[in-house]
Amino acid sequence: MAALLRARSLKATPTRLAVLTLLSKQKHAVAHSILQNDLENFDRVTLYRILQALSEHGVIHKAFTRDNETFYALCSHTCSSEEHHHEHIHFKCTSCEEVSCVQIEKPINLQIPGYSVATFEIEAKGLCQSCNN
Repeated sequence: MAALLRARSLKATPTRLAVLTLLSKQKHAVAHSILQNDLENFDRVTLYRILQALSEHGVIHKAFTRDNETFYALCSHTCSSEEHHHEHIHFKCTSCEEVSCVQIEKPINLQIPGYSVATFEIEAKGLCQSCNN
């Protein structure tokens, strides 16, 4: 994790490493409230600044935001401080409420006449594979 931070021109502080360690241990995106509860030694402002810096440098991304709750997930190696490249769908299960970054087989090509689309995000809600069985 420290090497990832340094590669993105960020210092590998203990607080940043703690956030990344927590995110990397999860299979799904993590809600801000869970980060705040699990990282109880951090004040609210410090956590906000860490999440903002990690997002701005292409280390994490906001996977889903609804009802005043934001979910965060680690970025892929193709993201940078200039651009996030997420060719996946952010899926929130309406039963267990987990948020997943679901990889898709074919890239989605969005074309809007008269517009130049640089990036876009897709959010979907429904039942995840576990809850659908």
